[in-house]
Amino acid sequence: MYLKHVFFFVYLLFSLHTFAQVSGNIFYKQTTYVDTDRIPAEWASQVPKEVDNFYVLTFNNSASLYFKNPDIKTELPEFEADDRRARMMRRFAERTDKVFYKNLEEGTVLEQLYFFNKAFLIADTIQTFKWKIAAGEQKEILGYTCLKALYKDSTDNLVVYFSPQLSVPYGPDRFGELPGAILEIQSAKNHWMATNIVLSDNQLPVTPPDKGEKMTRTAFNKLREEKMKEQREMWGGNRRGMGF
Repeated sequence: MYLKHVFFFVYLLFSLHTFAQVSGNIFYKQTTYVDTDRIPAEWASQVPKEVDNFYVLTFNNSASLYFKNPDIKTELPEFEADDRRARMMRRFAERTDKVFYKNLEEGTVLEQLYFFNKAFLIADTIQTFKWKIAAGEQKEILGYTCLKALYKDSTDNLVVYFSPQLSVPYGPDRFGELPGAILEIQSAKNHWMATNIVLSDNQLPVTPPDKGEKMTRTAFNKLREEKMKEQREMWGGNRRGMGF
């Protein structure tokens, strides 16, 4: 068992050395599963059970940018403008319309997101995930050999597949910090799957987002909680949402 783990990490180190200059684009489909228990019963048949969104991860040796694919439009049900369901659909669309920039050299991230129809830039440090690598489990995704890793805390329970052949610590959304790009993530609420990989012979430029009011993660979380509290009071303490 000891030799098995030694050989595994030697393989990872060899991969990192061999593919140190990798750069390109990874295209993802994110499927969000709708929690129907949080939807009023009379609406359940009118909302989708799952919603697909499409993103692009542009990366080079030192930075990555994860953003919604402008060439693919998400299909959502349409309701009258003054219908509460329409407002909830707009809120869901807001949550998916985000940009996530990661700078390895500085150890920082910058997330551009929309909240109540206003743009924010959330500055933070790169999140550290305590991944547990299942060295004996592999699968192939888009021609790349992937290894399995697990992560669990109070809010997330993730199964991911990453490829040391793409030796950059990036992945969809905020996830990463593995010795290879993450090509698939499975969770109870979402499923991310790489649909295409286009590598570049040159280091692609990666530019951080610059639209929105800049604040720290702590300050934004406080603002969000205050706004959500106002919404709950407006609706008589009803915490039920669209289930996304």
